[in-house]
Amino acid sequence: MKLFVSSAIVVLVCCSSFSSANATVFRDRASFNAASQNLNTIDFESGANIRSDLGFHEIDGVIFRAANGPDIETGQNGNKVMRARSLIEFVRMTISLPPGTTAVGVDQFNMPMIIAISTGESVTMNPGDTSTFVGFVSDQPIETLTVSFDFPEPTPDALIDNLSYGQRRGGNEPPVPQLLLTNTGRALALDSVTTMSEPFRLTAPHPLATDGRNRITFFVVGVLLGPADQPFVTVQAEDSQQRLFDLPVEATARSKSFRWMSQVTVRLPDTLAGAGELKVSVQVRGLVSNKASIRVE
Repeated sequence: MKLFVSSAIVVLVCCSSFSSANATVFRDRASFNAASQNLNTIDFESGANIRSDLGFHEIDGVIFRAANGPDIETGQNGNKVMRARSLIEFVRMTISLPPGTTAVGVDQFNMPMIIAISTGESVTMNPGDTSTFVGFVSDQPIETLTVSFDFPEPTPDALIDNLSYGQRRGGNEPPVPQLLLTNTGRALALDSVTTMSEPFRLTAPHPLATDGRNRITFFVVGVLLGPADQPFVTVQAEDSQQRLFDLPVEATARSKSFRWMSQVTVRLPDTLAGAGELKVSVQVRGLVSNKASIRVE
């Protein structure tokens, strides 16, 4: 099976569970930015107003859905915004966020309106508010942000701009990497040349390197990696007998598919011959990711 890194792949993150949500709410962007890291912002200026056949917008892997819309249009100040129109007495826009998101903020210009996240916290924006911004920083993943209101007509449209998403800043600690998983719970990993998924073999089917060894690429969130980060990244595999193997890291980079995703390319060493099932983890500057399975034959 050939596996492409695109919006068609459903990816999940294996994260620790928490007994209860604990999100902090921010009403000014500067404070939100100070409590967050690895932020990406969608301002809708460069996105074409083209909905999918299923009626949603996708920008950088972020999905925008609404019962009536949503559409990108020019706002009163001349900048592009995302609008979900009210339907009778109700309006609702649901934004599905990238895996590993623990910080999200947005400007919303029509009030009254309720802004809520999947961990349970919400803010009611009222016409007398002096700020159009609402942000949340949580200690557990935020899967969705919802903008909605249910009120007798005229119900205002939801009107958003500058959606920012990233990770919670934990003091001076660097962010923790998280391996992405496929929708079957395996590590999202591809042959670096053929982009084929597992099982992987030690010998590359189409070798580009003189040693003939196979290289595979893992995809991670929670950290933004570039070529200069390679010396600070290690990858380790564990077999069924709990033997540990170091997988030499040969490249680190931001993903070409999504700005919030990084990739780590490793060489499969000779010691993995016939290893079978392996659990792999990535370590970045001393912080270790979740473990995910691959198969090497």
